[in-house]
Amino acid sequence: MTEVLVTSVLEEALKLFSDKIAKKLAEGKRLTDSEVTVLLLDQMNKRMEMMNQSLNKRIDELRDSMNERINELRDSMNERISELRESMNERINEANERIDELRDSMSERISELRDSLNERINETNKRIDETNKRIDELRDSMNERISELREDIRTLQLEVSSIKSDIINLMKERILK
Repeated sequence: MTEVLVTSVLEEALKLFSDKIAKKLAEGKRLTDSEVTVLLLDQMNKRMEMMNQSLNKRIDELRDSMNERINELRDSMNERISELRESMNERINEANERIDELRDSMSERISELRDSLNERINETNKRIDETNKRIDELRDSMNERISELREDIRTLQLEVSSIKSDIINLMKERILK
């Protein structure tokens, strides 16, 4: 801040002194070396001021141009990001729809398989029940036949025993006769 104050005070002093020298010249008086130096310094100061203004103008133009390019790039980037976001959302939605379709298809297929398996299990259970029934019938039939055979064997034993007794009795009679 003090530099700005010192610079503006010096510029003002140079201007005032230059004005006095200009009046002296206008009156046709001769200038001293220091007055010529002050005039040269004033001219250099004016040229530096013009150069400073020109540089400031160029810097402002460059800043404005850079800001404009940055804004264009930001807008372009935001637009591209929006496009990518929309594209990704669309692809995600398509993937979600496909997943839903696959899940529905899998659920339907699982239901069909479950129904088919249940039907086959029911058929197998029926066959098992029929087989068990036939086994029970065969067992009952076998038990009945075994009982009949036992009865037949008992009867045969009794008959054999009777025949044996008869033979023994006959033999005894023959031996005794």
